Amino acid sequence: RGIRNITLLGQNVNAYHSDTKDFDFVDLLERVNALKGLKELTFVTSHPKDATKKLFEAMARLDKVQKYLHLPVQSGSNKILKLMGRGYTRQHYLYLIEEYRKAVQDGKLSTDIIVGFSQETEDDFRDTLDLIKRVRFNNAYIFKYSVRPHVEAGKLEDDVAKEEKERRHKIMLEAQKSISRELKSQ
Repeated sequence: RGIRNITLLGQNVNAYHSDTKDFDFVDLLERVNALKGLKELTFVTSHPKDATKKLFEAMARLDKVQKYLHLPVQSGSNKILKLMGRGYTRQHYLYLIEEYRKAVQDGKLSTDIIVGFSQETEDDFRDTLDLIKRVRFNNAYIFKYSVRPHVEAGKLEDDVAKEEKERRHKIMLEAQKSISRELKSQ
C-alpha cells in the first residue's frame, strides 16, 4: 500500500507478546522487518524490565530496524528507582546499556529522567547525574517531578522544594546538552 516506514508505539512496547502462541516482541520485529517495500522500522518506548540481549541482537541483525533505543532510566539512584516501583536497579540498567552497545554498533540511545522525585536527596540526584555522564545518552528528556493523581507515587509526599527541583533540572539539562553536543560533533 506504499507504506515505507512503521513505528511500533507503546507505553512498554517491548513487553508485547501474543496470547495465542509463543510470539514475543522480537518475533514481531522480525515479522515486520520482513515486509516487502518497508524501508524503516522503529519502536518506542522500551522498558528496562523487559529489555533483553535477545532484543539488542535482533536490532543489530534486522536491516530495517533503526539502530536507536529509547530506554527510560528515570533515576540513577536505587532508592528512588525502588520508590518509583521501576522493577530494576541502577546496576541492571548499566548492564543493559553495556549489552546494547556490544550488540548494536554505533547505536543511539535516549532516555527519560525525573528530578526532584519524593525523598530525592542531593546524593540521589548526584547518582543520576553520574549515570548520564557515564552512559552518555545522545538525548534525554528531563522532567521535574510533579504529583499525578491516581498513581502509586501520588501517595508519597512531594517533599523536594520547587526551587531545588529547578536547580537540579537546570544542572541535568546542561550536562546532557554538553554530552549531546560532543556526540554530534564526533
